[in-house]
Amino acid sequence: MGRIPYEITGLSTSLFGIQWQKADTDRKIANKVVAFLEDRRLLFGDRHVEDEVHCVISAIQIRAFLTEQLTQHQIGQELRQILKAMRAACRQFVDAAGPDGRNFEHRMGPPGANAFGLALGDLRSRMGFYIAAIATQYKIEVDEGLSGILPPPPEDSDEDLSWIPGFGE
Repeated sequence: MGRIPYEITGLSTSLFGIQWQKADTDRKIANKVVAFLEDRRLLFGDRHVEDEVHCVISAIQIRAFLTEQLTQHQIGQELRQILKAMRAACRQFVDAAGPDGRNFEHRMGPPGANAFGLALGDLRSRMGFYIAAIATQYKIEVDEGLSGILPPPPEDSDEDLSWIPGFGE
């Protein structure tokens, strides 16, 4: 994990030569993750009765995608921690659903007080926090839909961001 990845940028002849530069793998993976999540309505779209199973499937797909990024690429420690935390948030949502989403079946009661609504709200707020950390660290613009789950930006008086993964000294 300590290796720094490099990309070949050119070859020369006259016996042999090669040019390379440090690969910006973390930024590429961060962009890929944000682009993937921008298409996941689970994170920002309106939910309706009987969407529960579709949402669980979407969370499973997000987990699989994040696992793929973690296992197929050499990623820096900061981004690795964020992707693992995002994966854990999805796992918690799927676990809360129970087998076949049974725990999310619609039950009568006050709006927003059902297990599905609570788990979805928790997933969205956690993912919003991690997406904000990635977007800030790698200077990625997040589309309008997904940006709705991001926490508000820090104010001038909140300059110390060391509590966010990847922003430590």
